[in-house]
Amino acid sequence: MKSISLLVLFFVPINIHAVDNLRIPDIRCLGMGGNGVTQSVLFNPALVALHTDKVLYFEYFNRYGVKELGTMGVGFVYPNPLLSAGVDISSFGYDQYRETLFRLSVGKRLNDRWRIGISFQYKMLQTELWEEVPKQLSTDVGILFTPVDKLLIGVLIMNFPAIAIHKYTAEIKCFPGYSVQIGFQWEIINSLLIVGTIESNKEHTWIGNAGIEYAPFKNFRIRAGVQTTPLLPALGIGYRLAGFTVDVATVYHPVLGVSTGLGLSYSF
Repeated sequence: MKSISLLVLFFVPINIHAVDNLRIPDIRCLGMGGNGVTQSVLFNPALVALHTDKVLYFEYFNRYGVKELGTMGVGFVYPNPLLSAGVDISSFGYDQYRETLFRLSVGKRLNDRWRIGISFQYKMLQTELWEEVPKQLSTDVGILFTPVDKLLIGVLIMNFPAIAIHKYTAEIKCFPGYSVQIGFQWEIINSLLIVGTIESNKEHTWIGNAGIEYAPFKNFRIRAGVQTTPLLPALGIGYRLAGFTVDVATVYHPVLGVSTGLGLSYSF
């Protein structure tokens, strides 16, 4: 009975519009409302060219306290003066319903102010309800611009173009459509960062998010933010020790309740 209920939960929104269960901003971003354009390499591929250290990370995000609604992801970023690269693997669901994402990103620093990146995604959906396995290939393009010191502006086009390798029926949309996002992050003072994003996608005309990050101590950060459509307030904290960083975030849905996330990363 539990499996049937969960399958209904998954497929009802799919028939209306596809929900991206795989590509959530990293846990640090979620604590500030979810700005992936200037903060998450799983969104903007140009961010791999912004890193100066190699980074290995693990992310886990659980929706509403239901273990079957969890997203896990691992990734690695390798900076290089010629061409930086990153790889990501994400998985959502449980044994009877599983979504999987494989992603390769490359980014290039053009000069002190401009960076550009492109990524390639391979997604597939496995469920006991279908014999076939729907798959999709898609591309993201991202740009980062630093007009002045401590201000970063990003532009991102997600899932365009996208090609369905196998589509079950015309009525069922297994994967999300295109998305165009513009975001910024501005370090007002050394201990305070503000971020924001405006997005237009196939399902919504305009949605957005905004947030702040404050560092009362050198290696400890407090975060708060909000997402729109629906209105989702978020809180988070982060602590760095040597090369290790731990991030925790919680997002509140007014109807479904609390979702929590944990992120671990190591820079070297």
